[in-house]
Amino acid sequence: MMLKTLHTLWQYLKDASSLIVPQRCAVCRRRLRLEEKGICISCYADLPFTNIKGKRGNKIERLFWGKFPIERANAFIKYLPKSESSHIFHELKYGNRPNIGRIFGRMMARDLESTDFFDTVDYLIPIPLAKDRQLKRGYNQSECLAQGIQEITGIPVDTTSVIRSISNESQTKFSAEERKKNVEGIFTLTSPNSLVNKHVIIIDDILTTGSTILSCAQTLTDIEGIKISILTLGLAGAHYHIERKSEDD
Repeated sequence: MMLKTLHTLWQYLKDASSLIVPQRCAVCRRRLRLEEKGICISCYADLPFTNIKGKRGNKIERLFWGKFPIERANAFIKYLPKSESSHIFHELKYGNRPNIGRIFGRMMARDLESTDFFDTVDYLIPIPLAKDRQLKRGYNQSECLAQGIQEITGIPVDTTSVIRSISNESQTKFSAEERKKNVEGIFTLTSPNSLVNKHVIIIDDILTTGSTILSCAQTLTDIEGIKISILTLGLAGAHYHIERKSEDD
């Protein structure tokens, strides 16, 4: 009874705070209704979903074949620069809205609930931020996504086994080759024994060339028996066109 009362009080306080500081849709900036979380119903319906849904041998898996022992891969929506939906990524990274990550993390997990994507996974590993960048931002957007996924799947988030030991420059304006060089050797294992023979999912906000994810995954391959999957919120570049060409393969 006490827990139920506390939950009711907490919900009341959240509802009251939304009246004082109204929550806005991450896409259109319209004031959200109480039942809407992070994004309004209209904008959600218009999102450019990848519809990959963890299909084996999909375009993201193929991107990493032969580079590390990849198990599965998925991305939730396409990242289309200058589109309305691209506001989601800007709000998540630069808008001081870590809740957007947790909300979309839950969506990413629910998108795969009817599949076996999470069945053998032991840990979620968000791509680490450099300490100075995380201190400036106040949070790691990939960790926020992982927390949302954990809420649905119950899979624990591991933020200590891999760290970003080098604060590299932002990848935003680099070419594919420059991105690859920019992330070489930036990650370090701190407790590899805890991941021996484990299946982990690397979580990131956007997959563009895949250089950062590849660098992190290759660091993890030093661990005996490691299995690695990939899950991102967004899929950028030309990657989301590959599936059309391969539908009849």
